[in-house]
Amino acid sequence: MMEMLIIKPKTEFVVTVEAELTPDLAEMDVDEVKKFKVYYGKDLVELGELFEVTKDGDDKKLLLDGDFSRVKWIGCRMTDGEIVVKGSVGANCGAYMAGGKIVIEGNADDWLGAEMKDGEIIVKGNAANLVGCAYYGDATGMSGGKILIEGNAGNYIGEKMAGGEIEIKGNAGDFIGTEMKGGTIIIHGSCGFVGGDMKAGEIKIGGEFELMPTFVRQEDAWVGDVNVKGEGVVKRL
Repeated sequence: MMEMLIIKPKTEFVVTVEAELTPDLAEMDVDEVKKFKVYYGKDLVELGELFEVTKDGDDKKLLLDGDFSRVKWIGCRMTDGEIVVKGSVGANCGAYMAGGKIVIEGNADDWLGAEMKDGEIIVKGNAANLVGCAYYGDATGMSGGKILIEGNAGNYIGEKMAGGEIEIKGNAGDFIGTEMKGGTIIIHGSCGFVGGDMKAGEIKIGGEFELMPTFVRQEDAWVGDVNVKGEGVVKRL
């Protein structure tokens, strides 16, 4: 068995848990980890009240074993190490991430990899909305790293994205790459509207999609959004 810190929910959560669980916890003693403070709804509680915590070795790796779909901010600001989730995750997983790897065996909620700078996120299931986006009021979304979604994704994928890569093996929703400034989005399936106010970067789509009328057809691609003097590229896979 690999050496790691193992965290399991003790119960089904009635309200959401806000817990910035990162591989840094794996370098702490189990008793310290149990005292790590998290929010359960509006209450500040110790991690050990909500989760079983066990340790097997000293690798910088977290195994989150169970349903974490109501747990927000997993992997937030992580810089290295690895997190494996044997279930689904809540919102903001991998937000502001700067390195390391997150593997989610279930589904991911909104804001996956929001404003991430580096590292790798793999989702075996589906992802919801706002993958790799900028938080409201911020100018720049994802700027580096790679997000791979093996299932489908929702709306507003890569909004304000400036670098890195988002790859979706299935279909996606509407408003893909809105206000995009760099980086690459690859959708193997179909999606809705693409590239609104896109300034730069590249979107590649395997299936059907709807393009804003403010894109100019070139030999093997469309370039725009001309409304914002954009030079973003949309092409077929």
